Amino acid sequence: MNSRTRMTNPKRNWIKVALATFIVILSSIHHNDGARILLVSTFPGKSHWLTFEHILGELLERGHEITAITNYPLKNSNRHGDRYREVLIDPPFDFEADLPMESYYKTTAFSNPFFKLNILLWLGLATTEYAFESPNVGSFMKEEGLGYDLVIAEQFAQEAFLMFGHKYRAPIVTINTLGYTDYIDRSFGMITPLSYVPHFFTEFTDEMNFFERLYNVVLTVYDWAHRKFGFIPKQNALAQKYFASEVSELEGLPTIEELELNVSVTLTNNHIISFRPRPKMIGMVDIAGVHIRPAKELPNNIKTFLDSSPPSGGAIYINFGTFLRSSAMPPETLQVFLEVFRRLPQYNFLWKWESDQAPELPPNVLLQKWIPQNDVLAHPKIKLFLTHGGIFGAQESVYWGRPMLFVPFYGDQHGNALKFQQEGIGLTIKIANVTVEELQGKIEQIVKNESFQQNADRLSSLFRDNPTDPLQESVFWIEYVIRHRGAKHLKSAAVRMPWYRYLLLDLAAATAVAIYVSIWLTKHAIGKVCKKSDKNLSKKRQ
Repeated sequence: MNSRTRMTNPKRNWIKVALATFIVILSSIHHNDGARILLVSTFPGKSHWLTFEHILGELLERGHEITAITNYPLKNSNRHGDRYREVLIDPPFDFEADLPMESYYKTTAFSNPFFKLNILLWLGLATTEYAFESPNVGSFMKEEGLGYDLVIAEQFAQEAFLMFGHKYRAPIVTINTLGYTDYIDRSFGMITPLSYVPHFFTEFTDEMNFFERLYNVVLTVYDWAHRKFGFIPKQNALAQKYFASEVSELEGLPTIEELELNVSVTLTNNHIISFRPRPKMIGMVDIAGVHIRPAKELPNNIKTFLDSSPPSGGAIYINFGTFLRSSAMPPETLQVFLEVFRRLPQYNFLWKWESDQAPELPPNVLLQKWIPQNDVLAHPKIKLFLTHGGIFGAQESVYWGRPMLFVPFYGDQHGNALKFQQEGIGLTIKIANVTVEELQGKIEQIVKNESFQQNADRLSSLFRDNPTDPLQESVFWIEYVIRHRGAKHLKSAAVRMPWYRYLLLDLAAATAVAIYVSIWLTKHAIGKVCKKSDKNLSKKRQ
């Protein structure tokens, strides 16, 4: 037995060496075939970065070389060696410089679509300029000899960064975390049918009455005018300022509108569960759920707390997102939540709390600065997710089949809350002036009424039923654009077509003129015949 072992060990060692050598060679080949990608994710929203982070990680695993302009460091970035480079915007943009965090809990203005639109466009300009002014970004833009095969940019009111595509003569893929918009439709050669496609900041469904359709048209036209004559010229000015070194003697810089038309593919956080059916062009790809991965083991303290939830109730998870801090809640609102916790001892409450200072808590509450949300929502004891209604968290909750109580604050959260409420998987409360009775009543209504859980299970089944994994779908289209050097064959001729030609108004006008001329000539000819007949009749009478 020992003799056989001694004889086979050298053979096994040789096999191990050969296998290791093969893996090294294979990795080297994969690395050489990898593309050079510039990824631009400059909007300072941690939830936005989660989408980019998953796609970025998969691209690195496939051997691509990536430079990322971002606000957030990539986890375990050192394992990718020199194939990954970060250009950090440090410190990140300060959202509270103009509006204190506590204000979000007291105002209802954020539910107005016109107000939200103005805030978004202002924020886009402010964060764009802030990123350009970052010393690290400025140094990067001055570097010479860089070249990229593809630019991936977030399409979230920061269009000046599309100019990197022109700078490096590279095709562009955008990632849109907000959902489809009318200006994205136009950039792919399509005019949005406003009769049943609501503006992304409204709370309408695809079945709008007369007044809702009127409001939808007015808001969309306002959005178009504000964007075309106010926002885009300012983005153009930023691009002209910070890419001035790219202006040659023979040609100037392209406009933002021209760069938008040259986007090869846009990957959009869209799914049928939250956005009703709408037309779209090839190159507009749905990737909702790209950030959702199989659940991992929870930290011991969180796992123990959830596991110990009373059998008669369960656990309720509270998280208002990566931007809005629960710890900034006004004292009177905080007391409402704490009183509800005391009145519901049959439930354990896991709450994302960002401050070291904690209020006096009942024993059924656990505060945590950081919570692995996807993994928590996968825990079987979770009976309800109390959320602000951000689309990423809502999608995670739907994926794991958890009913929701929405507390929307701003942006698309009001629309998300209404859509999921109409699907029967949750209810909505307004945080301003919320009472103990209202909060407790709606929590108990959701957890005690089985229809909410049944609808959550139904929606979860729909969300999971996809032909491919969203992450693999995303990476496929990114590599497709690289392989086909921009994939110009994906773009419709309608992209360069004037709107009147797109709508066949020129043909309609020509047809109308032809019909008018035909009627006039016929009428004129008949008039002449009648006049001549009258003359002949008159002669006969004479």
